[in-house]
Amino acid sequence: MKVFKNVLVFIFLFLNISSNAEEKLVFGITVSENYAGDEHRIRKLASNMINKMNIEYEKEFDAIFYDNQELLLKDFKDKKNINAVVLYPAFYFDNKNLIKKISKNPFIYKTSTTSSSQLFLIANTNSKINSISDIKNKTFMNTDFNDTYSTWLDYLTLKNLNNTYKKVIGNQLKSSKSSTALLDVYFNKADFCVIEKETYVNMLILNPSLEKKLKVVEKSPEIFFSAITTIHKEATPELITLINEILDKKTFKDDFKEFLKLINLDSALRVEFEDLKNFEDFYSEYRFLKGKE
Repeated sequence: MKVFKNVLVFIFLFLNISSNAEEKLVFGITVSENYAGDEHRIRKLASNMINKMNIEYEKEFDAIFYDNQELLLKDFKDKKNINAVVLYPAFYFDNKNLIKKISKNPFIYKTSTTSSSQLFLIANTNSKINSISDIKNKTFMNTDFNDTYSTWLDYLTLKNLNNTYKKVIGNQLKSSKSSTALLDVYFNKADFCVIEKETYVNMLILNPSLEKKLKVVEKSPEIFFSAITTIHKEATPELITLINEILDKKTFKDDFKEFLKLINLDSALRVEFEDLKNFEDFYSEYRFLKGKE
């Protein structure tokens, strides 16, 4: 199975150390090829964030960089240096049975403020796209940072057109932000894009005239998220309390909004693994459709 290409995502790694030593909380940051140019800025922001947290929570924090989810999960399973991870959605699905067996207390990260993200396929009205069938030979404005958008599009074309989207569309361009992708479609630089509902709604609030040239063609179920944090099942109650406090605290987002914005995250939501069933069902069907192509 093909795993999502690494995208920049904010991840937490927690060191296991001897019972006589002070527990140390270590932040890990994955920098993908799409964000290699931002690595220096990311390191600086991470350092500032850690220094602030050292003071605020009176704990010793540190940061490391990871770029391999397979190694991360292996270390997590073996309790080698880490006792919590954040994983990408596709990688989570591919390893969900193991993850559920060895972890607890999941959080999902989202670019929206609602419970889960809903995706919209939005087209320029001049492109005459009224259904998924009409994207044939059209130009798709994709985004650099989120493979979920193209995965959902791929699901739609596989299910309705019996082909992967790359063999259906005429051209694919890339944008650095969802809002920019939408504007590119509005200004006829592309025929359609896939973005989150919340982004579209917020853009219409800022500029209602956008709706005159844009049309929502398809809507996904509200099941998507950007990343998921899980904590090792043997983590201490004190560590879980600390993690919950950090992620639930409004000041966490406010203090580090520049960092979160850079890695395209907005909020974290405490969930149970059972809450992810609809997401898992979607991916299960998507994998089945991919296997038939």
